[in-house]
Amino acid sequence: MFNDIDITVPCPHCGHKTKKRVSWLKTNDKLACRCGKTFTIDAKPLLEGLDDARKSLDDLKRNLGKIFK
Repeated sequence: MFNDIDITVPCPHCGHKTKKRVSWLKTNDKLACRCGKTFTIDAKPLLEGLDDARKSLDDLKRNLGKIFK
């Protein structure tokens, strides 16, 4: 559901911001910055939050479907 959303990832070394899609963050944990440094991205909290949001939206859709039958 959220795979095509862009997330801005700042480099902890130089501050340069790189956009990556959620789908990329699900399968990668290292990012090479243009400053030449590579760093690890801990996307777990973000991905867990997105999963919680997806579940909440699914619940909302289900409940709205019950109301507007």
